[in-house]
Amino acid sequence: MFRVAQQSQPLKGKLPNQFIPAKHIYNPHAAEFNSTMNQPQNNAMPINNGPVGQMNMMNGAPSQNQMNVDFMYEMNPNSQSMKDVPLNNSNSNNHKNRNNNHEGLYRNDSNKNSRGHQFNFKNQSRNNDSQNHNSNTSNNTSVSPNSPWFQKVCAFEDCVSQTLYMSQTPRRKNIKHRSEHPNSNANPLFWDSIGRAMGLYHDLINTPELNSDRVSKLVHLLHNGLRANRNQLTRMNKKPDYDSQSFHKEMTNYLCKSLREISDDVLNSKVELNEYGAMHLITAFKELLLFEEAVQIWKNAINGSNSYTSNIFLNPRVVGVILPILYDNGVSYPEIQTLYEKSSSMINYFHPNLSVGMIRASLSASENEMALQLFQKLCEESTEMKYGYLIETHLSFIGECKDLNVAQTFFDKALNDEMPYKIDLQVSYVKSFLRNIWNQTHDFNHIYQIWYKSSLHYGRNVNHGISSSLNDTFFDIFFENFANDKVQGFQTLQNLIQTYNNIKKIDEPFFNIILAKCTIWHDRTILEYIDKSYELYHIPKTIVAYRILLKSMGSVDDTSNVEILQRWIDLIRKSDEIGQRFIANADWAALRDATVTWTQANRDKGISGKATPPTPSPTPSPNSGMGNVNDADFYSHPAFQALNASGAFDDMGNDSSASTAVPSGASSPSAPVPLMKSQQLPVIDARLVLYLKIVKRYSPYCRDSRQLARLTTGTAVKYSVLQEVLNQFQTLEVSEIPIPELQNLKPTCV
Repeated sequence: MFRVAQQSQPLKGKLPNQFIPAKHIYNPHAAEFNSTMNQPQNNAMPINNGPVGQMNMMNGAPSQNQMNVDFMYEMNPNSQSMKDVPLNNSNSNNHKNRNNNHEGLYRNDSNKNSRGHQFNFKNQSRNNDSQNHNSNTSNNTSVSPNSPWFQKVCAFEDCVSQTLYMSQTPRRKNIKHRSEHPNSNANPLFWDSIGRAMGLYHDLINTPELNSDRVSKLVHLLHNGLRANRNQLTRMNKKPDYDSQSFHKEMTNYLCKSLREISDDVLNSKVELNEYGAMHLITAFKELLLFEEAVQIWKNAINGSNSYTSNIFLNPRVVGVILPILYDNGVSYPEIQTLYEKSSSMINYFHPNLSVGMIRASLSASENEMALQLFQKLCEESTEMKYGYLIETHLSFIGECKDLNVAQTFFDKALNDEMPYKIDLQVSYVKSFLRNIWNQTHDFNHIYQIWYKSSLHYGRNVNHGISSSLNDTFFDIFFENFANDKVQGFQTLQNLIQTYNNIKKIDEPFFNIILAKCTIWHDRTILEYIDKSYELYHIPKTIVAYRILLKSMGSVDDTSNVEILQRWIDLIRKSDEIGQRFIANADWAALRDATVTWTQANRDKGISGKATPPTPSPTPSPNSGMGNVNDADFYSHPAFQALNASGAFDDMGNDSSASTAVPSGASSPSAPVPLMKSQQLPVIDARLVLYLKIVKRYSPYCRDSRQLARLTTGTAVKYSVLQEVLNQFQTLEVSEIPIPELQNLKPTCV
């Protein structure tokens, strides 16, 4: 009944969906999927020199194991023909060994209480479905002036309906023109409306006026809030410093809490949703990366005692969202097909939402023939008003299809503007395409061509968030490819920098990415070259660059404590210059990686100052996710990137150790190394001593005592070398550690 789903890559020691505290611990393989779950719900220009300069254009020749794919679409109403779709290899036998003895994903309980709601989707035509929805919405939003809740219902309508209307993405009015997302969150009244709407929801929850349409509009508004928050974050020029309270982080948590509350109320039959609300609810949890929670909500809804809710969550609009999530969470492809057919039978027309979901699930299962057939049918059925579905599916073929020839064809057609619809080439799909190429072929020539073409496509005026996201994945692969060939890699890197500057003016994030990843070569000369490049290209350094420069000292052995201390002072001055009131966690982390992490790695290898430990990357290592495409897709997900930017991950790993007391002179289980007698110290421990001295000297500039505890006892939990000397912390002489003149940083922690 189940296939074995590979576990997701842990994120900073946590499960991937724990950037927001996980509500449920859910194992998709722990029970039969159809069981009742009633748990409580609390055109490429090659580089001129070096090997990359010899890269040839990809000629698109398919490999022996790939499909030879061209396209023919019957577009409606303007029919445009392309080539036919010969499918030379079929994946119909891919799942022969999977368990097909399944009973389905849902119960067929004829004794459920209907609560007066009966839906017969099969008897509705496409137009009637849309008309009936609009009619029902109009009828259900009216309220009698004699109702005791009239004023609050009107306030709810004003708060939700008007705000929702203003925040919706306008439809594409022209086939070849993009539509822009409204900048809803630029207006603080948008967020104020969300808060007031939830308050009115609480007031009206036990009233008949809070019907399925009103609740669904509220869910839609919350979903739009997530999108507005994400859109602003992904368009920022740099990640803000989120050691203080982050509006975006707090708003993400508030929206998630509100969505969870409404989902609980739906499952407990306190409120109801229509199919649009259910679709937005599941989609919102998907965009929060709470995939398992989305699955559990959907399962509980279809298996519950409320037949109305069960039917709603089996509606094609909802099933289209959940299908690929179910497959990624261990449900077999035959079961996916059964659910698709069940949901299709509820209507008498080809539903685009459902077909898009089935296409994405088929791509994940490498059932490319099925995916292409559905896409062709989707093209035949689509009108201009439904081109959004085609665009979404087109992007899925680029980023999610494992057949590289198919993905390449869709990529080229998007770049060459060969489709009747205008495609915004979302960077997350390009990143996924790059990882799929690398996983399957390790062909860096192909990787370079895709990166170069994409960079040209985005152009000189693309916002930093998009270009940085693409460059981050590209340089992950670049440094993996040249990890053991520093000489050739450095020559190629120099050529890449020149080439990129011809495409787009180099910005600071470009060098920040290179600086963070080139530590794999453990070469201070290369680090100094990148450091000087900021000035060479007239790029002012932000505090991010200062942090990376300090952090990178942990990747080289031939650096002195004097240099590390100077890097620290430079960072503190920059922190003070930008108005920080205390030393941020990210500043302390850079110091730790330059000292403690380096010391621990050398000690673990049993080498005195000659090992070359890897420096943790601020982004997932290529080696960590390359073996699992799902992991790579996860890190490429725009929602992950936005949430990471929001600061949602900042407190991860700050567990109970954060609340431990500041260390005193208590004895340590390990034999202490007397810090006051430097002649007895091994050379390898010199940086460790420097770390403790800087922490003690600058401890008054910590945010609070908990931050100081994390820097000492909390860090010692993860780095055993620190435990050996921590008991000497209070007696350290630190007067030789200078503190520059500061204007904004103030002693706040005594």
